[in-house]
Parts: sequence; C-alpha cells; structure tokens
Amino acid sequence: MEKKCSNSSHKENNSISFCQECKIYMCNRCDKLHSELMENHHIYKLEKDKSLDEIFTGLCQESNHQLELKYFCKNHNILCCAECITKIKGKGYGQHTDCDVCPIEDILDDKKNKLEKNIKLLEELFVNLKDSINELKISFEQMEKDKEEFKLKVQTTFTKIRNCLNEKEDELMLKIDNKYKEEFFDDNMIKQSELLPKKIEKSLEKGKLIDKNNENKEEIQLNQFINDCLNIEHNINNINKIKKTIERFNYKQKRKIFFENDEEIKQFCSTIKKIRFIYHYQSAESEIIEGNDFIRINNWIGGNNQFILKYSTKRDSCNTDIFHEKCDNIQGSVFIFKVFDGDIIGGYISSKIEKKTAFVDDNKAFLFNLSRNFIRKNKKSFKNAIKNFGDSSFFIRFGGSCEILSISGNCINDRKSHSKYCSCNSSNYECDISNIFNKKEAEDFFMVEKFEVFQVVSN
Repeated sequence: MEKKCSNSSHKENNSISFCQECKIYMCNRCDKLHSELMENHHIYKLEKDKSLDEIFTGLCQESNHQLELKYFCKNHNILCCAECITKIKGKGYGQHTDCDVCPIEDILDDKKNKLEKNIKLLEELFVNLKDSINELKISFEQMEKDKEEFKLKVQTTFTKIRNCLNEKEDELMLKIDNKYKEEFFDDNMIKQSELLPKKIEKSLEKGKLIDKNNENKEEIQLNQFINDCLNIEHNINNINKIKKTIERFNYKQKRKIFFENDEEIKQFCSTIKKIRFIYHYQSAESEIIEGNDFIRINNWIGGNNQFILKYSTKRDSCNTDIFHEKCDNIQGSVFIFKVFDGDIIGGYISSKIEKKTAFVDDNKAFLFNLSRNFIRKNKKSFKNAIKNFGDSSFFIRFGGSCEILSISGNCINDRKSHSKYCSCNSSNYECDISNIFNKKEAEDFFMVEKFEVFQVVSN
C-alpha cells in the first residue's frame, strides 16, 4: 500500500520511509534531510514487496499512535501501546483504560506454553481447511440453486395468476358484449335505422305513383304493383319495430350491469398483498413433517415465524428430564406427535415451558391434526389451557380436567397417552364434537412413534 509524502510541498511523491517519533512519511528528498538532522529517530524503510502490517509489526496501528507495542490487554487479547492505555480518553486515546493490562514480558511464558498446543491445533485445522472450504462452496452453490428455484417458483406462480386474470378478463369482456346485445341492441340496429329514411322516402314516392296510376285507371303490371305494396308494408313494420324498441327501452331508466362480487374482489386483492414467504427448517430437521406442514402451522399461528428444533425423541430419547433441560423457558413452541399407526397431531402454546404441577392459562394455545387438516382453538375462557408436569409421568397436557390431549412420559413405549372429547362447559378447547382424532368416543389411548418440539421465533 503506497503512502504519499507528508510534506505538503512533496505531497505528489511516494514515501520511502516513516519516522516513528515524528509520525511522518518521507520521500527521497525528505528522508535524506531528516537522516542528517535526526540521527537518533527510529526510521522504518517502506519496502515495496512488504505490506505496511509487515513493516510496522512492532508499532501500534491505532490512528495517530504509531508507538511501540509494549503492553497486552487481557480483556481483548491484543497488544497495545502507551497511548492506548492512557487515562486520558478521546481523540483515539485511552481505548484500554478500564481493561486488565500488563507489560508484554508478563505474558511471554503463558504464550510460550500455549504455542505448542496452538501449533498442533492449527495443523489439525489446516488439514481439514480445504474440505471445509469445499463444503462451504457446495453449501453456497446449493443456496444459490435454492434461491433461483424459489425465485422461479414465485415468477411461475404470478404468471399463472396473471394468465388466470387475463383469461377471466377476456371472458367477462365477451359476456358484456353478448349481454348488452341480448338485453338491449347493438350498433347494427342503429346502422339499419339510419338507412331506413331513404328507403321509406323511395317507397313513399312509389306508393303515391301507384296510387295515382290506380286513380287514373291506367294499366298496371300486377307483380310489380304487389311488390311495391309489400315494400311499403315492410317499411311500416320496420318503423313500428323501431318505435316499439324506443317505447320498450329507455337506457337511462334501465339498470346498469355491475360486478356482483365487489367484496370478493377486495378480498382477493387483500390476499395478493398478504402473499409472503416464511423461514422454516426443511424436512431434514423434522422426521415427522414437511415444509408445507410448517406453512400450515405458521398460518394458524399467524405472522412470519421460524421453527427451530429443540427436542426430538429420535435424537434425545423419550425422556422428560432431557425435554425440560432443552425446552424449559421457551416462549412459544409447537409440539408434533406421530401417533403409532395413526395421525400426525400436535399443539401450539404461547406460554413458557416449565416444570409445574399447576395448569397455565394460555389464550393463544390450540391443537391440530395435520393428517385431517383441522385445528381445535382455545375458547374465550382460556383457564387451565396447558400443563407441563413437574414429574416424569407426562410431558404435557392440553386442557384441564377434560384432558383434551395428554402425552405420557413414556409415550413411545406405552399406550397411556390419550385424547378425550368433552361436552362439559369446563372444556378449554373446541372439542365437544369429537376428540383430536375426530372420533366420537369417550377417550382414545395411543402410543407415540415420534415426538418433536420446535421453538417458534417471530421474524
């Protein structure tokens, strides 16, 4: 990195040296004069094949310091100079005034002792560095591929919407034309009516001539006579037809055609504005559900949420102690259960997961069945919505005495987990029709095949 001479008269010249005491960069002319005047100053030669960091290894690189690095800050694990530790703060001084600082001699032995260990660690890291870089490249390529696929999906989706809108627009335009033609009249009737006066005028002339000839008892050609009479009758019919149309129809008094679904159009536009994408972990993070299932759950919860896997029976075993160790104090979570030979069910709670013997109120909690695509929302009375057990007997219970859904502490090995349906007024959830499996039995005991808990984080 080239530096210009600090002398304003030589500011266009590249510097070849730096004086530590004067804190100036010097070109050839300044360097020669300075060497003669200041023999005892520390001069650093700026070699072209070395960077400034290499040249100033022993100097502090803080702005305007350039003093020797004689101290070590333990808080920041960094070398510093006298101006770094001065008690006067401001203008680039005193950055480490409040830190634990010692002379560099005091840490020499400690650094020597760690050197061998750090060298071995660096060697191990270096061996795997290329593989790590390759993995990073692969991950980046996959990310770019996913991004382009995602963008293409968005484009394809909106192309479909636009095509659908264009088709509907063309269909409605044609219907409007046909409707007006059918209900009222088209421009052909106007054109024909505009030609009618001339036809009538000619017909009248012929009619009068026929009538006059008839009065004079002149010999007439029979077929021509009848044909002219018919033309007069046709003209009379056409005039009467127009008069009837005018009498029958006055456009100003007719009801105009409107959209019948204005409200639906507003809702459609509102839906388009709400289209978004959400962050979620792919199916690789969940052994039970796919990405679209996360989208459904997210829509039920509301907002744009991320789902972070905190507990899994496959990874962590079916153990209530491990469950509480990993999940306690999570604010907002989704429980997902794959029932043995059955449905995928679960629930959402907005309250914290805690070891408690008492029930917890939660007005946002709800249960769902992904296999049957329905949810059981919490009623307005949200008392005793959930319970996280203090012992190992159960993981969680949705609903108070009604036990709408209870998951056993040994749920993957026994059939003690159960789901009741209850029509009593004390029920917390909309489950008085049936239980979470949509069965109208008093209760249903089941065993869990897999069980996962996700933390819900709002983006």
